[in-house]
Amino acid sequence: MQRNAGTGTPVTRHRYATHEVSQAHDVIRQRCAGLELWSRSVADQFTYREEMAAVGPILATRVQCAMDIEMHLEPLADLLIVAMTTGRAEVRDGREEARSGPGQVLLQQPGRPLVNVGQHFDLYSINLDLRVVTEAATERTGIDPDDFRFEAMMPVSTEMGQFWHHTAAHLFRLFTGPAEPLQNPLVIRAATDLAASAALAAFPNTAMTLSYRVEANSLPIGSVRRAMSFIEAHAGEAITATQIADAARVTPRALQTAFRRHLSTTPMAYLRRTRLDRAHQDLLGADPTRGDTVAAIARRWGYLHTARFAADYRAVYGRSPTDTLHT
Repeated sequence: MQRNAGTGTPVTRHRYATHEVSQAHDVIRQRCAGLELWSRSVADQFTYREEMAAVGPILATRVQCAMDIEMHLEPLADLLIVAMTTGRAEVRDGREEARSGPGQVLLQQPGRPLVNVGQHFDLYSINLDLRVVTEAATERTGIDPDDFRFEAMMPVSTEMGQFWHHTAAHLFRLFTGPAEPLQNPLVIRAATDLAASAALAAFPNTAMTLSYRVEANSLPIGSVRRAMSFIEAHAGEAITATQIADAARVTPRALQTAFRRHLSTTPMAYLRRTRLDRAHQDLLGADPTRGDTVAAIARRWGYLHTARFAADYRAVYGRSPTDTLHT
């Protein structure tokens, strides 16, 4: 099932359910280009349900299917990571074969023809633009984009597989929940960063194993100042490390090195601190009697979790955001 390329609105949602096997076949074929589909072992009380939400470069889906199916698919356009809740799945892509059961996860790479076999399953799937993950790997490690790739379908450990499973379920709940938070581009950016970071941590990839040469000639402070000015002017927007580096007129890797040398931090960490400072100022000027809340201010500055915001805020300001709001 592929993510629709480009949506005209921030959130696109779809929900469908049927008790008819033929209708389920039709829906699955519509979702997957070039699909060949066979079914067997259909439950007496057959049900097929799907619910999906596309937000930015992510498509989050939950599928429940009370039959065994085998699907032959054309190469995917996006990275696809499946998290099984119940049932079993088997994936073959011509180079690798993997199986998963309840609580386990599988990564399916774009550009490879796939054979997927599912047995009476309930699963979450996350389709993610590989360019987003590659950009995140470059920002965090300095790897050349041409050198980045995932190396296996299975996660690096059982614990990291569970971490991805929780991440997929969280993203699905976020995208299918109240629409208002998703109108904030910072929230969408934070969700995208979470998905990319979780994929990089959970599945074997070359950014984990290659060593990178730190640039010998560190940049002068002027490049860092240009980046800082850009961050401070655009902190309320969903900017990326690449955009910050472009504003500084250097490469992302060079800017990363310069920030560490001159500020002992990274461009993205500086951006997060700037947003936290802006949230602090909003709390100081807020009025709870007008309906201002910590949660709304946290979302305004890109925090998906109020608890995470509260922890970061306390670490910097020595008090809770609620105390600041009501002072």
